[in-house]
Amino acid sequence: MNQNLRPVIKIVEENCVNCHRCIAVCPVKMCNDGSGNVVRVNNNLCLGCGECIEACTHDARLGIDDAEEFFRDLKAGVKMVVIVAPAIAASFDGNYLRLNSFLTSLGVSAIFDVSFGAELTVKSYLEHIKANNPKSIIAQPCPTLVTFIELYRPELIGYLAPADSPMAHTMRMIREFYPQFRDHRIAALSPCYSKKREFDEIGIGDYNVTFRSLAKAIEERQVNLRAYPERDYDNPPAERAVLFSTPGGLMRTAARELPGISERTRKIEGQPGIFHYLAHLGDAALKGKAPIHQIIDCLNCEMGCNAGPGTLNGGKHVDEIEFAIEERCRAMRGRYAPKGPFASEKASRKKLSALIDEYWKPGLYDRAYVDRSEVFRNTVRQPTQEEINGVHERTHKHGPKDLLNCGACGYNNCEQMAVAIINGLNRPENCRHYVTVEIELLHQAHKEEVNQAIGTVTADSVIRLQNNMAEIRGLADGSSEMASCVIESSASIEQMVANIQSITDTLEKNAESVRRLEVASGRGKDGINEIAMLIGEISAQSDSLAETSAVIKQIASRTNLLAMNAAIEAAHAGAYGQGFAVVADEIRNLAENAGTQATTISKSLKHIKGLIDQSASSSKDAQAQFEQIVELTDRVRDEELVIKEAAFEQSSGGKQVLEALSQINGLTMRVKDESSKLLGSSEEILVEMERLAEMSRESTREAEELIPIHEWEEETQ
Repeated sequence: MNQNLRPVIKIVEENCVNCHRCIAVCPVKMCNDGSGNVVRVNNNLCLGCGECIEACTHDARLGIDDAEEFFRDLKAGVKMVVIVAPAIAASFDGNYLRLNSFLTSLGVSAIFDVSFGAELTVKSYLEHIKANNPKSIIAQPCPTLVTFIELYRPELIGYLAPADSPMAHTMRMIREFYPQFRDHRIAALSPCYSKKREFDEIGIGDYNVTFRSLAKAIEERQVNLRAYPERDYDNPPAERAVLFSTPGGLMRTAARELPGISERTRKIEGQPGIFHYLAHLGDAALKGKAPIHQIIDCLNCEMGCNAGPGTLNGGKHVDEIEFAIEERCRAMRGRYAPKGPFASEKASRKKLSALIDEYWKPGLYDRAYVDRSEVFRNTVRQPTQEEINGVHERTHKHGPKDLLNCGACGYNNCEQMAVAIINGLNRPENCRHYVTVEIELLHQAHKEEVNQAIGTVTADSVIRLQNNMAEIRGLADGSSEMASCVIESSASIEQMVANIQSITDTLEKNAESVRRLEVASGRGKDGINEIAMLIGEISAQSDSLAETSAVIKQIASRTNLLAMNAAIEAAHAGAYGQGFAVVADEIRNLAENAGTQATTISKSLKHIKGLIDQSASSSKDAQAQFEQIVELTDRVRDEELVIKEAAFEQSSGGKQVLEALSQINGLTMRVKDESSKLLGSSEEILVEMERLAEMSRESTREAEELIPIHEWEEETQ
């Protein structure tokens, strides 16, 4: 038979935080490989109990079942029937019979109750007891416990009930007594991931679908089970075997046929008790002190199959879980209760026994087991005590007080951890004691390195601080000198700003004088222009007088000529012309005088005309000079404005410089003060550094006085 076991636990490596909680809850430990950063699983050593799934809060471990293949094949039209574990009554909020209608709507041909298979299982057990009278029978409904015995306690295989589990009984019943379904595949609705391993071993059973996966599929399809009618199973109803999923269910069912069997039954379930019991049962049996019970009714899960890893009942109260199971038990027992006034309990039991016998056949439900212990022995080597002690030495466990057995590594004790390390299934870094000692050693080494570093740093720092202090003193002195220079510069600039302000005031006054000069020059220019205009008019009038004088002179000349003609004519007239001659003579005299005066006037007018022309020429020169004066005045005014603006800007700049100098002065004083403080702080630091150096030297002396590490290790051995 194939020694390889089907994987039932999936590792999601990206979610694993290497906390080793999975190892802590694992009943067999060595199926886990914690030697890396992710805890992996050896499927051939894993029991499939599912404890690590519930313990892992990081979703790094998930159960593996056949739900996906089941729904895919069902949709594809594959013929199949379904068998349902009795734990179904504790799930789906009491709608487990409505679930049957939902499954048939998907194409399931028939649905069988494994509880009736449990009735057949009890029959097989009782027949074995009658025929062979075994000293003890270990019940084997739980595939996890069967795997544990086959792998780790093969000496107990002889105690295992040589009959199939209730699920296997149900599947063999279908194949034998329901020929219409012999070509159908069989899917099991179960509370356990490891059931598929049982199917592999007995060669029957096609799908293992856990309640958890079924509930997920119903939720994803948004199915309301209450919308489906209740549908009963297609096989005969069980009686009290519906209790098989509850701890002690086998015992209570067997008590119907063998009263008092409960006193000869060991009821035990849940980790770690069940594994501790089975692990030491063989040794106790060799001593003749065990087993002391005829039937060992055992289950892996603490609350039985009702809270298996494939259910959704983890964390619920046990009474809440078992309430529905007990209610169903009362209902099923009611079906077989005596009815009518002449009915009896004995007749009812007989009727039930006849029904069970109808589906039971000798040899049909026999079961054999496989010794898989060689797989464990070939995978995990049991080291010598010397090898274990060597690991203890490597992990700084030199005496009993160092064997903490704290379980922080996930193993029950330090020896288990040592075995795992020897087999490459773990590493010293996962040992708390090892890490603690390593940290202490590193701390001590680090302390020495720190002390040395402190000594070096403090020595260098003292020298540098001393050098820096000299520079700081120079900085403080320089700051004082700079502050004095800034103060002197401020005074000089204030004087310069005052001088510039004085120049500005003078320029203001000059600007007023220039403005007045500009006005006077304008007026003078206007007067010169007016004089030039009057001289021009006089010159024109002089020209007219000269012309008039010339006319008068001409008139006088002509008058004189007329007077001469008149005198001649008067002489010709004789006595009659004497009076006219006198007049003519006077006229001639007047004409001569007029001519003489005209000549004089003409000369005077020519002289005046010369003077006027000279005045006109002088006035033009004066006019040109005044225009030049006005132009120069304008230029002086413009240049004075430029100077005034420059002086204003210089004055403003001087004020800004003064403000900047004031700030510089303040900063300089701060630098001076801070330099003084820095000098004081440096002196304090220097003192502290010297104290630190002394402390480092003392610490080094103390470390040198301590017992060396190798001597300490020898003393602790």
